[in-house]
Amino acid sequence: MMQMLYPLYDVLSRLGKIVTRRAWPLRCHEDVAPFFIVGAGRSGTTLLRRMLVASGQVHIPPETYVLSQVIEHYRRNAYLDWPTLVNQCMALFELHPEFHTFQITLRPLLPALHALPEDERSLARILDMFYRFHARQTGVDCERWGDKTPINTFALDDIYAVFPKARFIHLLRDGVDVVSSFMDTGLMPRLEDAASHWKASIRAVNRFALKHPKQCLELRYECLISNTVEEIKNICEFLNLDYKETMIESLEHTQSMGDMQNYAHYKHANEGVTPKHIGKGRKSLSQEERLALQVALGSLLRELGYAPADREA
Repeated sequence: MMQMLYPLYDVLSRLGKIVTRRAWPLRCHEDVAPFFIVGAGRSGTTLLRRMLVASGQVHIPPETYVLSQVIEHYRRNAYLDWPTLVNQCMALFELHPEFHTFQITLRPLLPALHALPEDERSLARILDMFYRFHARQTGVDCERWGDKTPINTFALDDIYAVFPKARFIHLLRDGVDVVSSFMDTGLMPRLEDAASHWKASIRAVNRFALKHPKQCLELRYECLISNTVEEIKNICEFLNLDYKETMIESLEHTQSMGDMQNYAHYKHANEGVTPKHIGKGRKSLSQEERLALQVALGSLLRELGYAPADREA
């Protein structure tokens, strides 16, 4: 009998806290304007991260993976006492299996978050301090931070709710090359999964961009490779950054970027800009695989101006 009452007690306890405590807001009066590089994985997002970090004007940490989970958890538990809520949000970051790439611990940040004045307590403030803390701990001195985590593509509305001044760069790549790359790296071995992921990513960004066109910039991987200087200049203008020639080929800083040296699937981002990966999918996939892709992605490839998947390279 007591075991049956525990879930009811938990619900009543939570309702009691909701009634007696005000919920902490997603944002207050923060003047924070981060940027987010989004799109399907294997679309060149790490290459773009490398170039922007080389400007020396922005900080982009390794992939966070759990940002959407942090936002959801905060929303569901915004009635908790502030230190507990802070601790839980930071734990979601630090307990993720890939957090070791950050090369820090978040414990020194907790006292500053706990001590925030009540009128500054919000999720936007927590996250802003989190990204800035990582920048300082890794020796980066800059005012602007961004995020390059492809899975955030499916949480754009949630991110916008926290940072309404944010900007979003959608890196788009030929779906055939994306699928081939996912399969080659083993990140998504099944063609059907990789194709579905690319299609869903495109649709998710497009839905968001229709609602917030001024805050979104679409960049094609193929243009980034073939017209690098002009495309990076356009991005710098979009983000209000100063363009520097060293952004294009600089590689020295990748040693301190946390994850770029740790994973084989980032190896191409550590190379100079090269067109050799454009069209690679139609060369490496079998005819049967290309025919299957044409069935799955043909209409979207055509809509985006890419060649049919079953066309020979």
